[in-house]
Amino acid sequence: MISCYAQHHFAEAALLLFVLTLREDIRPTEYTFSSLLSVIHSFPVEQGTQIHCLVIRLGFDSDAIVASSLVDMYSKFGFVNCAVEIFSRMTAKDLTCWNTLILGLTHNNMVYEALDTFKELLQSGPPPDRITFCAVLLACTYGGFVDVGLTLFSSMIDDYGIPPSNEHFVCLVNLLFKAGRFDEAVELIKEIPYEPDCLVWESLLDACAIGDLNLIEGMVERLMEVMPEPSMAYQLLTRIYEMQGKWESLVRLKNTMRNLVKPVVGFSWIGMKNQIYVFDAKQLEQPGGKDVYCTMRLLTWEMEDEAVTSRSTMIDSI
Repeated sequence: MISCYAQHHFAEAALLLFVLTLREDIRPTEYTFSSLLSVIHSFPVEQGTQIHCLVIRLGFDSDAIVASSLVDMYSKFGFVNCAVEIFSRMTAKDLTCWNTLILGLTHNNMVYEALDTFKELLQSGPPPDRITFCAVLLACTYGGFVDVGLTLFSSMIDDYGIPPSNEHFVCLVNLLFKAGRFDEAVELIKEIPYEPDCLVWESLLDACAIGDLNLIEGMVERLMEVMPEPSMAYQLLTRIYEMQGKWESLVRLKNTMRNLVKPVVGFSWIGMKNQIYVFDAKQLEQPGGKDVYCTMRLLTWEMEDEAVTSRSTMIDSI
């Protein structure tokens, strides 16, 4: 059940159920920790470190599945040094562990380290898979390494026999348009051997925001054909109309969106004294919503006061 909650991103429910199992003296397994650690980044880092301590106490820190999940957790928190330390202590590193570290380094903009880790994998680890190449292509995108990315893309197909997926094409499209090679990005999309998904078109639409509006509208129409829900297409076109100053078209589009697009409910989390409080926007309009606003103001004041104190301490130390 914890795994089910985690897979559907119900982080709070997964954590609460985990606590209940501990109170009932039900011993967690490596899969329990792996599922929980995959969503624990939604909470303050203290929650993650407490679970890490429990992992060590129960002797799961040497398990490859749990260790890989810890690497992922600390990477998402931004504590890359902790992730690298856990990875370096692992005696048996499977491909999942390597992929997790490369992705973690990439998402923290440590692209050189990510590519170095990939080279180390090629020398001493198992053969890379499609996820590995997604990670290194993403690193090339973040770093702007166009030639390296194109070389890796060709190597993936020719040397390892891995057919490119939409995710690989998305990375290449982003890489090309960020380098100003817009025409090549368009040609690449035309050469995709199957219908590109919304991620590919979204990448190109980001690049076309200052381009030909007629071309952009045509792309959005194709995007709407391949998407089960057209909400993303409408949102993208709304942004483009705003940037182009097409206000009449924007009004017509928003009127259409009210009838067709379902709003997505957003949730916020606040961690106070080892407790997690979850609420959505509608709750702020109901009785008791003012209390939430007051609490947020108090937290803001405390953070501002803490920032001033920290700056003063730094100045005094200088």
